[in-house]
Amino acid sequence: THKTAGVEWHPLGVLGILAPWNYPFHNMYNHVISGLFAGNAVVIKPSEFCAWSCDVYGRLIQMVLAKAGHSPHLVSLVQGYADTGAALVQGGVDKVIFTGSPGVGKHIMRGAADTLTPVVLELG
Repeated sequence: THKTAGVEWHPLGVLGILAPWNYPFHNMYNHVISGLFAGNAVVIKPSEFCAWSCDVYGRLIQMVLAKAGHSPHLVSLVQGYADTGAALVQGGVDKVIFTGSPGVGKHIMRGAADTLTPVVLELG
């Protein structure tokens, strides 16, 4: 008999990305690009320590999306402190991706646990 294998592609919906202050370009774009390519929309909350540069990066992403014929609103950027990150985690996104410290990662997990939101943690 013949065996077959397949891959099924299922977009999740909206990803909430909490990006760190170090390497904001790479750590933000890495998750944004993979999220978009997988068919998701993305909300980014960068560290408050790199707000200006991440605002520029966010506008750049939106310009590229528009130029390619896609809605620039597939990517949104929110700025703020820890309460903004908590609101994003508990606000109904379909998956949370966090890069940062183990201490903050524990807060992210606790916040997502109430709604059973899947979480990816890259802790340093």
